[in-house]
Amino acid sequence: MKKQFFMLSEDEIENLVERISSKMRKHYDSQNSIQEDELLSIDEAAKFVKLSKATLYGLVHKKEIPYSKKGKRLYFQKSELFDWVKSGRKETKQSMNYKVDEYLSRNRLA
Repeated sequence: MKKQFFMLSEDEIENLVERISSKMRKHYDSQNSIQEDELLSIDEAAKFVKLSKATLYGLVHKKEIPYSKKGKRLYFQKSELFDWVKSGRKETKQSMNYKVDEYLSRNRLA
């Protein structure tokens, strides 16, 4: 078998990584969309987000977490809880520094 060697620029590598990531996300989303849309009870939701029931009730009371209420029962949609957890993600110093460097290199003053 003949060996091939490719030279890619940084932009081409970023483009390739983005395309691969996008395809992986689509595959992952299609695999998990049925499971994520299920309704969870307070016990199941607490276990899913790894919080106590008391903490979850507090978040519901403050309207800081997505939920539904029918009668006296609380329901949580798994996909909404997943998005709620992801929305609290903080960037690392390294990724912030990279973005700053990238911005400064593109917007240099002459």
